Amino acid sequence: MHPDAKASRVLTERTFPSRETDLHDVVGHVEHRGAALRLPRPLVLRLCLVVEELFVNTARYGGGADTEASVHIEADAAGVWLRYADTGPAFNPLEALAREALSRTLEMRPVGGLGRILVHDLSSEARYERVGERNVVHLRFDPA
Repeated sequence: MHPDAKASRVLTERTFPSRETDLHDVVGHVEHRGAALRLPRPLVLRLCLVVEELFVNTARYGGGADTEASVHIEADAAGVWLRYADTGPAFNPLEALAREALSRTLEMRPVGGLGRILVHDLSSEARYERVGERNVVHLRFDPA
């Protein structure tokens, strides 16, 4: 990255309790930051959809009432980076994506897993890492 690009970045991170009742606040935060960063509306909607999928999965399967999730958005002229982290049990949502399920009829598809494909495919780049007691998903989105 060019040294001047670092100075032009706008950063944001916020942590939420992982309860489905907090979903509105999480998505509102993403929308607010998208507007503050002057991101195109279609990109903001993609970010909201991805964060909603990750957050609901954390709230439902991530280990209970004490679990937290954080959303970090970073943008510059090269793109938008979203870092989603939670304190749930180790789980890589990008692993073993069940793409073969997409070719089956709705009645024959397994329950679950399709949202993980959505998260992966809406981003330009995706990776997972376990950092201490946190699952961290890094996603990059093209600026247009």
